[in-house]
Amino acid sequence: MNMKIYLLCLVGSSIQPAAFAYSSASTSSAVQNKDTIFNAWCSDVGIVCSGAEVRTTPESVAGRGVFTTKAINSGEEIISIPYHSALMQSTAGRYFPTLEQKLMKCRTSSSKQKLSLAKRISNRIRRRRRQSIDQEEKFAADDFWQAELTAYAKAALEIDHPLSPWIAQWTRDDPMQNLADNCSTGRYDDEAINSAVCDFQEMAPKISKYKLNAAVGIRLNELEEYSQRYESKVPTSNSLYTTLISRAVGISDSVTAVLPMHDMINHSCNPNVGVAFGEDGTFKIVALQDIPKDKELFISYRDIRDDAKNWDEDKAAWLLVQWGIPSSPSEPEQFWP
Repeated sequence: MNMKIYLLCLVGSSIQPAAFAYSSASTSSAVQNKDTIFNAWCSDVGIVCSGAEVRTTPESVAGRGVFTTKAINSGEEIISIPYHSALMQSTAGRYFPTLEQKLMKCRTSSSKQKLSLAKRISNRIRRRRRQSIDQEEKFAADDFWQAELTAYAKAALEIDHPLSPWIAQWTRDDPMQNLADNCSTGRYDDEAINSAVCDFQEMAPKISKYKLNAAVGIRLNELEEYSQRYESKVPTSNSLYTTLISRAVGISDSVTAVLPMHDMINHSCNPNVGVAFGEDGTFKIVALQDIPKDKELFISYRDIRDDAKNWDEDKAAWLLVQWGIPSSPSEPEQFWP
């Protein structure tokens, strides 16, 4: 099979919802059982993990990650993710047609407005290709992915959809997520904002406080706009909205998705796996080098090598606040870990 491996940035199937055959399991607070449930769910929905599994362990850089279960050779396929299991606008609408119609109405209403500052910054960081400067002010379907995927994810949780065992395990632990989690009203006091900015500065000391404060302010304004546009019209959640951003991946210039199992792999500036698009419509996690058994897999959330000459403090601040990835304003290749 001819495939091209991509180091992905950050972010139609004929198979219907019946393709999911999730076997319910009793819930438990034990983290080992949580991992067992997720790994079993992956098998149930057709994700093939012939050489890897999710583990909660101190050996992971983030406390939880994806580890090899056998020695892997460079170029070897480790995980195969079927197209229908991904959460993306084109597939989720098939599972929730009524919600899709409501979201289309919100999209039509929002299209009459200009892109928010947060969205314009996000597009530039993701290096979205635009035909002209004027076109950057116009909306495309992918400009709604954050709100729409959040609505679909929340709807799945509310009705115990086959996707819900995976979505229920989404987590993010950083100052921006803490702000979203601890304020249900959408209004944030100065003390909470200042605390978040200080926490961010501890993560990336070379980024100035005023740059971080500006980035947090832009992010909070985006959350406020999101609430105003969608609340009471479709399922909304500031917490889920913020979490989803850190798990999404840009499949192309116009499609953003969350891929199960891929979203459990932690970031590194020296990744040992990449993503390949298979001719059969699957997403493949492929080894970029030989990987011993019981080693953690890493993927680059962003390939910033093309940005190195133009990297600056503004981009570093936004990368940290938007996706929780610390970097140096002068040396973008210095990512953690």
